[in-house]
Amino acid sequence: MPAVRDVVRDVVAKVAPQELPLVDGLAAYDDDTVIRRLGRAGPRREPLGFGWGEVVGLLTPVVWLVLDQVAQRLTGAAVDEATDRGRGLLRRLVRARRAPATIPPLTADQLPEVRQEVCDLLVRRGVAAPTATEIADAVLRRLDPDPDAPRPAP
Repeated sequence: MPAVRDVVRDVVAKVAPQELPLVDGLAAYDDDTVIRRLGRAGPRREPLGFGWGEVVGLLTPVVWLVLDQVAQRLTGAAVDEATDRGRGLLRRLVRARRAPATIPPLTADQLPEVRQEVCDLLVRRGVAAPTATEIADAVLRRLDPDPDAPRPAP
């Protein structure tokens, strides 16, 4: 199963290679930290080395957040907010890191659904439709490098 961070890096390398330093910088953090930092809006201290205003025009945060949402939905890992907060506290107490989010093998029926979901979420987050389609296609190519390979049963 590919890690979300690996898919993000591969997709960004294809559609926005100028953002690879951002992806590489985020790689130093665990997934929870990346999602928390990229998911915040508005002014804040300088957690990524630059202000949020510079991030808004970038595709990396949008792609990472969208793929994390897709991975969470596909793995059924959406957890009740209270439980999530409790886990966060426990993680801080024991300084444990969860394994990187992964995207499970997709069935033939799931591939077009994931492509459409990525495209729709990108458009809702303000990415132009043609760019969203290009990114969704790059995600699909990364998740399905061999379209003729046998797929897991639904």
